[in-house]
Order: sequence, then C-alpha cells, then structure tokens
Amino acid sequence: MAYTKKIVVIGTGGTIAGQSGSAEDLTAYQAGELTIDEVLAIVPGVENYGPFESKQLCNIDSSDMTMAIWMELARTVQAAVDREDVVAVVITHGTDTMEEGSYFLQLTVQTNKPIVMVGAMRPATAISADGPLNLLQAMQIARSPEAVGKGVLVTLNGTINCAREVVKQHTTGSDAFGNAFFGHIGFVQDGIARFYYESLRKHTAASEFAPLTAKELPMVALVYLYGGIDSNVLHSVLQTKPHGLVLAGLGHGILPERIRQLVENLDIPVVRSSRTGSGMVSAMPNDSRHGFIVSDTLAPSKARILLTLGLTKTKDRAALQEYFYEY
Repeated sequence: MAYTKKIVVIGTGGTIAGQSGSAEDLTAYQAGELTIDEVLAIVPGVENYGPFESKQLCNIDSSDMTMAIWMELARTVQAAVDREDVVAVVITHGTDTMEEGSYFLQLTVQTNKPIVMVGAMRPATAISADGPLNLLQAMQIARSPEAVGKGVLVTLNGTINCAREVVKQHTTGSDAFGNAFFGHIGFVQDGIARFYYESLRKHTAASEFAPLTAKELPMVALVYLYGGIDSNVLHSVLQTKPHGLVLAGLGHGILPERIRQLVENLDIPVVRSSRTGSGMVSAMPNDSRHGFIVSDTLAPSKARILLTLGLTKTKDRAALQEYFYEY
C-alpha cells in the first residue's frame, strides 16, 4: 500500500541506538551511538511504511533522561501531530525510563493521532538484536487505523501496551514490558496490530494538561520505603524543598508510623503509592484526616509524573486526588 501522509520518527537514543564491541555483548554497550537515520537504515522492509520525516531530539542513555528533555519532546510531538501531512509519530527511547516518558506524553500531547514509543533490550550490534523488528512493528502500529485515539502506545517484542499501565518488568529480557495487573492491550501479528481493550482513563485529546504550556515544572520527590527505614532519609529529601512527595509504600501503600508522623503535617501534597508493582492503593479512613492522596493503580514513578502536572493546575488536595481517579 502506498501512503501519502508521513510518520514523523523522533530519536532520543537508548539501547535501540546502542553499540558494543562484540556481537556477544548484550549488556556492556554504549547506548545512544547511532542516529535515528542510521537506526532506520538497518530495519528491513521499513520503507513500505513510509514516507518518513526523521528528527534527532537527543541521543542519550535514558537513565540520563530529564524532565526538561521530556518537555521538549512533548512540544516536538505536538508540533508534528498538529500538521495536516502527518498521520502518526514514532519515538525511539531508552527502556529504563520509557514507562515514565510515555506517560508524560500521554498527559501532555493533545491529539487523537497514534503516538508509538519503541525501544530495544539489546544493542543494534548484538546477535539477535531486537531493535529492528521492534521498530518495524512500531511503524505497523502507527499506520493502523485501530491505533487512532488510544493514546500513547509502547511496543516491544510484539506487544502493544498503554502508556498509563506499562512498566518495565525485567532487567535484560526482550519481553520486558507489560503490566502484571492489566496485561497487554494488544499484539502485532503478521504485520497487523490487533487491539483487545483500551484505557478508559483521560489522556491525550481529553487531557487538561495538554498541550503542554508550562515553561517549568514543580519538583516532586519520590521515596521508596523499606523495612527499618530511618526517618533521617526522608528528612534529607525534604531538605531539597520539593513541591510534592510520592511515597512508594509497603504493601497497600502502608507508611511506617515514624514516616507517617513526619509527613502527615507537611504543607505539600503527599501521595501514597505501593512498591509492590501490582494492584490498587485505595483510600483508608485516616487518609482524609492527614491529607494523604492515594495513587489508585499508578506505579510510583507515574504517580510522580501525574502529581507534577497536577501541581501546575492546583494545590488543592481534593482536586489532586480527583486527578488520580480520572487519569
């Protein structure tokens, strides 16, 4: 099939653009070595899904990703989807922070056009590199009419995932992305994107945070709790003067009593989330008394993203809580 409208392909680096000294090196490599054009050039059959327009936003290991770069990415994607000659956007991104970057775009880009984020677990120079197939399947998803209106999608290893739910679940395996609670929303089989459900939470075209207009974003801290945690750890974090705080609590977002006593009277919003990786953190009787916000089913890293954007609109804790139920 000949297409007329373009896919804008934005490169940010990551393992998909990585190189190593040996084809057997699957972990000892340098991310963000190849340009997006060089990455596209090693994908067999990708030309069948063009025309393309490529942009190199940055070329980094995603462990070095910053909120400022995501803000620039959101504006770049917004400019692309606002064009009549563009049908979709595909973004190559490192996997370490892809779950957060995809959710940031899910909330800050106003469009119904497909936005597909893709990466790899093995560098481009590795034996059985997974990047080329992942990128080809990202193009197949981007060209699918079924992808319209489904928000930001993340694909690796033939799976399709919603930006809100997707998390990285394995350190090095090629099937690293999914969600133990909700599962994948679809798969790519024989070059066809097949969807089975979609997120009912607000995103993209329905998001009140999109398009992104803020020049700077509030600083929100995230603290992972553990058995025996010393309250001095949290004291040190609070010395940085965050505008909000997310606590990855124990089990059902439970806070040890010494931590609860420290944070319950803070003048900044505090979100209870869970370090478990699956399930919902729901309100408990003393949450309203102490002003705690609960994260619903959002992972702690994504709760941080939503609180950050929520604070650009309001500091009211009841209103912020509604964001966690709506988004």
